[in-house]
Amino acid sequence: MALTKIKGIQKTKPARQECTNLATMAEIIENVNAILNPGKPKINWFAPAEDAVAAVHIKNGKYDAETSNPAVAYGGKVSDDKIENLKVVAYNGNEGAIYAEGAGTDVTVETAYISLAGDGEGIGGPASGASVKYNAKLTIRDAVINTNGRTRYATAAEEGSVLKVYDSVICAHGIPYGEGYERPTALMSSPPPALEMDGNTRTHCTMSNSSSYFYNSKIICDGWAALSTESSEGYVYLEANDCDIVCTKNGYGAYADPGCHDYFNNCNFDMARMAAILAGNSDMTFNDCTAECGSYFVLSHCVNGWQEEVADITITGGDIHTEKEAILVKSHNILIDMCDVNIESEKGILVHSIVNDDPCATQVTDDVYGVNVVMTDMDVKGDLLHEDTTREMWVMLNSTQITVAIVNANLSMDKGSKWIATKDSAVTFVTNVESAQIDALPGVTITAVGAEAGEYELASGGKLIITALS
Repeated sequence: MALTKIKGIQKTKPARQECTNLATMAEIIENVNAILNPGKPKINWFAPAEDAVAAVHIKNGKYDAETSNPAVAYGGKVSDDKIENLKVVAYNGNEGAIYAEGAGTDVTVETAYISLAGDGEGIGGPASGASVKYNAKLTIRDAVINTNGRTRYATAAEEGSVLKVYDSVICAHGIPYGEGYERPTALMSSPPPALEMDGNTRTHCTMSNSSSYFYNSKIICDGWAALSTESSEGYVYLEANDCDIVCTKNGYGAYADPGCHDYFNNCNFDMARMAAILAGNSDMTFNDCTAECGSYFVLSHCVNGWQEEVADITITGGDIHTEKEAILVKSHNILIDMCDVNIESEKGILVHSIVNDDPCATQVTDDVYGVNVVMTDMDVKGDLLHEDTTREMWVMLNSTQITVAIVNANLSMDKGSKWIATKDSAVTFVTNVESAQIDALPGVTITAVGAEAGEYELASGGKLIITALS
């Protein structure tokens, strides 16, 4: 029997809900204390050491000589709004280089050489290579910032501040780890095991209503993270342009926590593990980026307790290569929007959604937005596998040809799209599909749900079996 047309069914996914329950730093600290420090005084896990001091401290628009530590500075000229040719070498974990704070602060660093060693505490603060806090602005040009030590940040932006970095190299080495290394138990000293990585420091972190921008720079880590975010307290913005982002031994390139928005333009990711991690209500955009990833390009998960949270990942142009799944979704609502991107998985899986085995995984009790994959102007090989039993997968093809297996998804295709099944597949047709748009390799069976039942032999020798929706 010739296949003339497959009628779709009217099936509507749950409406997207915008989650407004963005975690505040206070909520996170309180929850973490309850779990890891029961019955004991509260600890601010993000706070730097109380005795931390920077070589140069700019406060409320003025250089503060009394709270600065010139003993670790070996050259440079400092004024209220400009730091030139600064050289800092420090060997203690409580000694940093540049700390800018206060709404009246708007300081520019012109050329700096910073080398820090020793274990730090918390995130950012005076012990960092360069840190900006409390609504201050800090611009860095032509700098080299290198740190060694656990929890030893090269740069950080917090509490409504703005950081801009141009033509610089920032690098965080952490401390040696590997075989025989014992992961520290203190929070913020290493990544959670569920993130599938190791390490003990992050190169950069943006937090608490702050924004960070990187231009024509190299951001390097040995392990854990290159560009990270933490508690947004509502809104965090992170952007990198024409940058090389490298994880040499382990870790990820960039993170977007709830309330965080990351943008990458013409960047090159060279990753020991994944390029990006999204959590909860967050988004990332990649424009004309390249990526070589030792595990995934994107790992997405929801551990914040709000089942309505949705993450967005937009990928336009570029070349991406991964050793594992290109995109792994762990119990998370997500919109994956790809356009004209060359993306390849050595494992042969483009998108894989699974039930999160993380003990902190958000539980689902109602219909949720699900996993939505939109491909436009693509020619893709790599399976779409949906194994998350708590939500549905929706696949939309626009002027796209896919040569893949699709398992447990709702499929819609425009007239410019085609699907060639490489392995047994199971779908629900959401829209009408022309006969020439569906094919399957010899021995492959597509099991589908549609408006009308039927069994068809396909052009390349495969079979299509449609069951009518009851």
